[in-house]
Amino acid sequence: MSTIPAFEKPVKQFLNLESLIEYTRQIYDLPISKISIYRAVKSGSLPSMKVNGRLLFRISDVERWIEGSSEKKGDA
Repeated sequence: MSTIPAFEKPVKQFLNLESLIEYTRQIYDLPISKISIYRAVKSGSLPSMKVNGRLLFRISDVERWIEGSSEKKGDA
């Protein structure tokens, strides 16, 4: 008789729009607005995907976006 491996709860890898706003407030202490996020998505600087009409953001992409934004401001 074979045993079926137990499944572990997956680590959250994606954020919806509201979760992204809360994540940036808690982790980076940045008050980012919905408009800023929509502009970043439209410009292509913040990768996203649309699932059932909702925008989803990969946490690793969000971190790269924030780090890239802070580097650009530091250069100016």
